[in-house]
Amino acid sequence: MIDYDQTKISILGKLSMITVNQNINSNDLLDLVKKAETEGERIIIEREGKGKVAIINYADLKLLEDLEDARDSELLRQAVAESKNQQSITFDELLNELGLTIEDLTSGDEDE
Repeated sequence: MIDYDQTKISILGKLSMITVNQNINSNDLLDLVKKAETEGERIIIEREGKGKVAIINYADLKLLEDLEDARDSELLRQAVAESKNQQSITFDELLNELGLTIEDLTSGDEDE
């Protein structure tokens, strides 16, 4: 049987989390992975009392990725809106201003 502290955190009665010390054996780890997969548990593995690794099910991972994508899209929209009021230059103009050519950027160091 797994010896761990189970802390239940309820958000709309659905979400729970298990916190374990990093010194768990592989069989217990497999049990925890199964709990994450089948019961939606979120597992936090701690070292010295601090969370270091989380085990979540695939649906939670997809949710996190969707949230990151939404945040990135919003940041991009904001950047585009802010850039409309600023002067812009082409990539070729930037290279010229920096005294570079496209070859400078694409050529490898052949001496190594």
